[in-house]
Formats: sequence, structure tokens, C-alpha cells
Amino acid sequence: MRPSRIAPPRSGRRLTTALLATTLLLAGVATSAGSSSAAPSAQPGARTVLGEQPPGPLTFQVSSFNLLGAGHTDGKNPRKGFDKSGPRLKRAIELLDRESIDVVGFQEMHKAQYTKFTKWESERFGLYPGAALGAAPMHNSIAWRTAQWRALRTEAIKIPYFKGNEIKMPYVLLEHVETGQQAWFLNVHNPADARGPAQKWRDEAVRRESALVNRLRAEHPGVPVFLTGDMNDRDEFFCPVVARTELEAANGGGSDDSGCQTPPAMKVDWLLGTAPTVFTGYAALTDALVKSTTDHPVIVADAVVPPPAVQASPIDRVVVIGVEGLRSSALDLTSGAYGRLAAEGAVTLNARTTVESTSPLPNVLSMLTGRRVDAAALGHGVTYNNDRGEVVRATAGRYVSSVFDLVHNQGGRTYLAANRNRIDMVDRSWDAANGGRDPYGFDDGADKVDKYFRGGNDYRLVEDLRARLERRPAAFTYAELSSLDKVGRKSGFGSARYTKFVGKIERMIGRTMSSIESSRKLAGRTLLVVAGTNGGVDGAARDNERDGNYTVPLMAWGPGVVEGADLYDLNPQWTDPGNEQDGYETPAPIHTGVVANLALSVLGLPALPGSLMNRDQRLNVLTGPLG
Repeated sequence: MRPSRIAPPRSGRRLTTALLATTLLLAGVATSAGSSSAAPSAQPGARTVLGEQPPGPLTFQVSSFNLLGAGHTDGKNPRKGFDKSGPRLKRAIELLDRESIDVVGFQEMHKAQYTKFTKWESERFGLYPGAALGAAPMHNSIAWRTAQWRALRTEAIKIPYFKGNEIKMPYVLLEHVETGQQAWFLNVHNPADARGPAQKWRDEAVRRESALVNRLRAEHPGVPVFLTGDMNDRDEFFCPVVARTELEAANGGGSDDSGCQTPPAMKVDWLLGTAPTVFTGYAALTDALVKSTTDHPVIVADAVVPPPAVQASPIDRVVVIGVEGLRSSALDLTSGAYGRLAAEGAVTLNARTTVESTSPLPNVLSMLTGRRVDAAALGHGVTYNNDRGEVVRATAGRYVSSVFDLVHNQGGRTYLAANRNRIDMVDRSWDAANGGRDPYGFDDGADKVDKYFRGGNDYRLVEDLRARLERRPAAFTYAELSSLDKVGRKSGFGSARYTKFVGKIERMIGRTMSSIESSRKLAGRTLLVVAGTNGGVDGAARDNERDGNYTVPLMAWGPGVVEGADLYDLNPQWTDPGNEQDGYETPAPIHTGVVANLALSVLGLPALPGSLMNRDQRLNVLTGPLG
């Protein structure tokens, strides 16, 4: 059985609230290996304060970069096809800036390169060990942008190199200046066979590196560990290190009881990290600038670390109920399930549909992709409200990632439920034939929707949903209720029959809440989101200009959600639009399309690539850990 990274979490995936509540210890920076007065602490955080927008996840660029040492190009027998180290170092710095690399593990930083780097870049980059531990340890220095990071501890580990001779290689504890997030960075260079067979020394190096990663994780469980380096091995390095540690490679693959699944197109240069980090955007760069700089690819990736409130949260499942035709003015927040959502959760009755459409299907797709409708503006392109046999890839003119993609690719199960055939398009767009590849961890396949249930009516749909939640809940569930919109369009959105069905929907939501509360698998670890996909106005149910059509409720309920909060008060980055249908430009109203990246953020997963709404994942519903 392959471990899921989000439901249930892997060991170390979530931090405890008590740990995160620990006050950050202030300390100075040590400048020699093994000596430091600063101890890593739990990550800092504060309870949510109304009027202050909480931070989103920390995203930064990390790299493993073999510089091709000066000794290979500056001597009597220089490497053919390469300039001397000075011009190449200038190009290396150009690459750091071009790729916005914040932390880099260098290999082969020889003295000439170290001297020039510190002369040219000491105001922008910190460096360890540099010359502090001698010439050989200098070769594997770690650099970080001092505007973003400060060093709390600097250490070294002895790693066997050529013929088993031990060399000190660095690991440092850095703290992000703005967020206070801490992280360990270990950078190594395991020996090649250039001076005789070295496999046994590489194996020993991997054993020591793995042991250090495990020790750091055990001693400081709230702090992720990153490993960069030229390992001079592919599967011989990857399989042992991921089997022995929590490390996951930025380029995918993994290990479990069934064996080792290696990433595609492996290099000898590696970038790995532990929870709560998730990697995106991995690349092994080999363009013209790289090839004129070094004989190795430059490994880069974005590392995404959730904010403290998410790290402390027990939530590892999200259930989203979309209700077609749910106009805000029809809701009574003083009793029943709607009342509970308002009293125990964070809500607004003044959320917005997409600007381009007040029809259900376009808005469902926006809630699942975080995109607007207009394909010319990187939207999903679905402007109609029926199933035409198409897929979103075709309407958008490009592949569009959904919440189903990221959850499925991280090992979580997904569930989709509806009773109208238009939602068949959602399932089809991310099925085995049309879903994208999985570049993260294990390859979980292209079919991103693990189970699609299409019931005959809302009642049957909700009962199947409740049974599934109680029996085998998915990490992400989207259920679409459609009866209310049908009643509104047939009998009128101000009719007694419509009001009666608003009550029926309320009771269905209430039963779903009860199922969550009574389940040992769900209670205390599930976020429920209820959103109107569209409102309704008599005689003009699809008129995009009528406020009754574009004004919808958005409600969040679950452990740690700020009770009784208005979402606009909780999130001043968004602006209450009154009766207007404002656009997507900042400051924007809360469109229901924020749901996609909200769901991912509380699961500790990064934002959807190409998304527009809540792409910085700062929309907050959670109370932060104590500071």
C-alpha cells in the first residue's frame, strides 16, 4: 500500500499545535562548524487578528549547482570548450538571478571562484563554509540571499570522498526573514570513480547523509530538511536515501514496501526535501547559458512550505458542496445548518460568481481550477452550461490543472458527485485519457478523479456521499447539488416552492455535517466548504448583470476555522463589493473561484499552476497557532 502524503498524512507531515506554539528563540549566527548558540525552534505564528491578512505559504527557489571547479579550467590542461573560471562564475551569478534562486548548494567552488564570489556578491549572499574550514570544505559551500534568509546555525558532517578520505561538508539552519520559517540545508559531493572505484564510499556517504537527515528531523520535527548535491549516482543514491528517510525528490519517484520507483531521466545531481515541503517546477537546466558555465545541469525547483496555521492544523480532508441556484438572500443564518455554518465557521453572503458567467458549469470549473472563464485571459474557456462532449484542455487551448490533479498527484484519493450530465465534462477532462502526468512522488497515473458518482437526484447523491464519507472518505470531495436551480428557474426564485427547497438543501448539508462529526476518520480533521455556484433572479436566471445572479454565499466550517467570522473581515486583502460585480483585479471581491486554492492550502499543497483567484493562497479561514 503506497503511503498518501495528505490523507492520512505521512509521519512528520503535520506539526503539533503545541510544538508550533513554542516561542521562537532568538540567537546569533555561528561561524564555525559544530559551534552555535542558536537552537532551532518551532515555527513562529500568531492567532489570526481581524484586520491583518495572514501570510500565505512560503515559496522559494532552491538549487543544486556544480560550478565546474576552477581547477578543471584554469590550469595547464584546461577542459576543452570552457572559459576560465572568472567568466563562467559571472554566468553562474547570472543564472542565480535569472532563475531567482534563493538558496543554492554549490559543488566544486574552488578558491578562485570563492574569492570572486565573495568579492562580487558578499552584499547579496551569505556563504558557508567558504574558507572557514579549509580548502576542501570550501568546494561545497551553501549560499543564500541575505535579503530573504539569515543563518542561525552552521555545522559540518564528515563525508568519505576519494579513497575514503573524509571531508567536512556543510549543513546550515536558515530562517526566512519575513515569515520566520526555518529550514536545514545539507549540501554534499559524493566521490566519483575518477580515482578508482568509489561505490563503497558513495554508499557510506549516503548512509551518513541519511542518518543526519533523520537526526535533524527527530530533534527538530517542525523544521524541513533539504539535501542538495552531486551524488555521482542515480538509482544507487535515490533508492536508499528515500527508503531510509522522509526525503522526497523534487523530480518525483519514491519508495515503499513494494519497492523503489525512480524518477524519469535521472541525473547525478539531486535536490530533495522533507515535509512539510512540497516541490513544484522542477527543472534540470541545460540551456546555452548553462552549457557555457558548467558541465552539469543546474537543478532548480520551487519549494513550497505551508504557513504555520496550516502546519498546525489537523485538516487532511476537504469536502466542497456546490449548490446551484443558491441566492444569498434566501438564507436564514439564525438556525439549522446554515445557522451552524455561520456561528461555528467563517462565512460571507456577498461572494461572487465569475465575472463572465452566472451559469453553474463555468463556475464549477472555476471553483476547481482557480481560473476565470475567458480562455484568452488564461481561463478555462467553458462558457456554456451543458455537456458538449468536450474537455477543458480543448476549451482552454492548453492543459488546465484542477484540485483533482494536485490531490491525486500527492497520493490522495478524490471523489466527484453530481446528478446532472453537464458535470460529466468535469470527470472527462481529468480522466485517464485526458489527465496530465504526475511529476510528484509516486506516479499515481493520469486519471485524477478516482470515483465519479452520478445520482438521479440530490437526496440520493447526498446519501451516497454520506455513506462514502463514513466508509472510505477521499482527501478531496466535490459534490454538486442541482435541484434548487431547477426549481428556481421553473417556479421562480422568490416562490414558496423555491423557499421550501432551500430548506431541503439545508437539511442535506446538516446531515453531511452530522456524518463528518460522527466519523472517526473525519471528525476533527475535515474542512467543509459550501458555496453557491450561481444565484437566481426571476425571469433572468442567467443575466450576468443582475446582482441576484452573481451574489452567492461562501461558507467554511471545520477544526480551527475562526468561529462566527465574516470572510471579508478575516481577509482584508479582499474587498466587499457591496452590490457591484467587481472584476478580478486587486483589490477584488471574494469570488467562489478562490475555493480551489483554499482547499489546496489547508491540505498543505501548493497553488494550481496558472490559477488566478487566490493564487497566493492567502485567503484564510483558520485560527493561527499561538505565538
